[in-house]
Amino acid sequence: RADARRNRQSIIDATIELVLEVGGAPSRDAVADRAGVGIATLYRHFADQQQLLRAAVVEVLGRAVREGQSALDESATGGEALRRYLHAAIDVGLGAVNIVFPLFDDHDWPEQRDAARSVLDRLVNAAARDGAVGPEYTANDVALAAIRFCRPLAIGLDPADERAIAHQQLTCYLDGLNVSAPTRTRSQ
Repeated sequence: RADARRNRQSIIDATIELVLEVGGAPSRDAVADRAGVGIATLYRHFADQQQLLRAAVVEVLGRAVREGQSALDESATGGEALRRYLHAAIDVGLGAVNIVFPLFDDHDWPEQRDAARSVLDRLVNAAARDGAVGPEYTANDVALAAIRFCRPLAIGLDPADERAIAHQQLTCYLDGLNVSAPTRTRSQ
């Protein structure tokens, strides 16, 4: 059943890519085409659009949590870990979560939400201890910023150009959070 697992993963990966490209739920035909599978194979794995989109979101959240944990484990400082995680969030497609979230009938995913919240809390606390972010910034602030930077601009840019711009803007944002900046005010 290795082929079935590969097909399922190809379908999920194609869904994530297409959500980020089209800025919404892609057609099932487009997903099957991108994944290189027949439409019957797609339906065998995901009987309806909700199942397909949910699998894509769970995959992206899992990737983001793993990236956050790796950043915490492998980075020399909390600031470096936070920076590494947020840049990885762009690359793993975290923007897909925000795009398809309003399309779900069931928004309750406590396991994924708790895991993501835990890693974000640890990242922000580590960055605050190092002075990379001010103590007034919370995991919620970082989560909302990640959503903004990970969401496509929807102006027809090539996906690689889109990610490059997001990385550049994220770097500017993170530099602005640094407590050693000369003057910082937080607007409410």
